[in-house]
Amino acid sequence: MSEDIKNVMYSRFIFIVSLILVCASASAQELSSRSLLFRGRVASSYPYIKYTGIYYAYSPEYKEGIVKYNHKLYKGVYLNYNAHKDEMCVDNGQGMQKIALNKKFFEYCVFDNMKFVYLSGIEKMDDRYYQVLFECEDAVLYKKIYKHYEARDVNKEFLERVSYYLYKDGEYTQIRNAHHLLKIYPEHKKMRYKEQGSVDGDLVVILDKIYNGEGGR
Repeated sequence: MSEDIKNVMYSRFIFIVSLILVCASASAQELSSRSLLFRGRVASSYPYIKYTGIYYAYSPEYKEGIVKYNHKLYKGVYLNYNAHKDEMCVDNGQGMQKIALNKKFFEYCVFDNMKFVYLSGIEKMDDRYYQVLFECEDAVLYKKIYKHYEARDVNKEFLERVSYYLYKDGEYTQIRNAHHLLKIYPEHKKMRYKEQGSVDGDLVVILDKIYNGEGGR
């Protein structure tokens, strides 16, 4: 084998090894970065009590989504919200225990077509996670979901309590229903809109129509 061929083969070998090391390093950095999500405390669980209902906001199934955490955006994260303990939980998909994210570093997350943020320090509102039902430049509608554990007699269950808050003009106002929302917009008090069969749906349709001209009839 000539010296030139040996040099070419050696150069290729060095290139391949270097490429493998670079990829391995990048992969290790990504794993290290993602591991920050799983350094919190173990999420609450209820293995020793019998109950009906669920303590998660909507479903016990973890759904793939994104989370902005400690100024970084993480994709492909499996999330769920424990509305009883107010924990945003993540699953690493490897059969390990679920982890509750640190609220101090949480910015927002989106999964199963739902967005959640954490609000604190607001008068007349609990410090906790809120679902964002509607948002635009001028207004945001938040939903607080609380699962209350009832243990009376032999019946033990998680019962849902919800409340709604509108952020507008720098203020937060609790909203009871669609009629109450329209009172905040007196110029639209005679609005006709298509009822959705739920408070969530009606409030969103009204705000869509006010700000985007949608949802009317």
